[in-house]
Amino acid sequence: MRFILTIIIWVVIVGGLWSYSKQRQIVEASIVRQNPTIAKVEDVYSLLLTPTFSIEPDPFALQTENTDGAVELRLNGITIPVDADSLRRGKPWILDKVGGLVEGQNEIYVEASPPISESDLEHGVRVQVLKGEVAAVDSTLWSKQGSLVSGTIHFEMKARDDQHDH
Repeated sequence: MRFILTIIIWVVIVGGLWSYSKQRQIVEASIVRQNPTIAKVEDVYSLLLTPTFSIEPDPFALQTENTDGAVELRLNGITIPVDADSLRRGKPWILDKVGGLVEGQNEIYVEASPPISESDLEHGVRVQVLKGEVAAVDSTLWSKQGSLVSGTIHFEMKARDDQHDH
């Protein structure tokens, strides 16, 4: 009798799970998924980085063939190559015709290594996104004494408004 009861319980539980899974697959197959369309920004923007320190490779970072370990710049997850020698204290590094900006939410990630000899100072990197001479984004990332300057800047780009020409 116990053997028959075990078989009945097994059939009810496994059969119920099988029936539930089948119904779920049928309902899930009927769902129409729409991938969001990502609209690229048509306007031409420039990206400026202005450090308050001279960039040096981080002596504590893992050195690989692909990176020099001094500067990392990403726009919406896409790495933008930056030559660490081109970044100088107080001088803006300019990237004209920035690609990869989309309408809606965007982000810029910056990580830079200040010199070890200046580890007692606080350092910053000013990040600007310019349309012509007008700043769409102007933010500064700061570090604590002796640490890397790193951070993410989130900003929103709006669709171009053709109705107004001012």
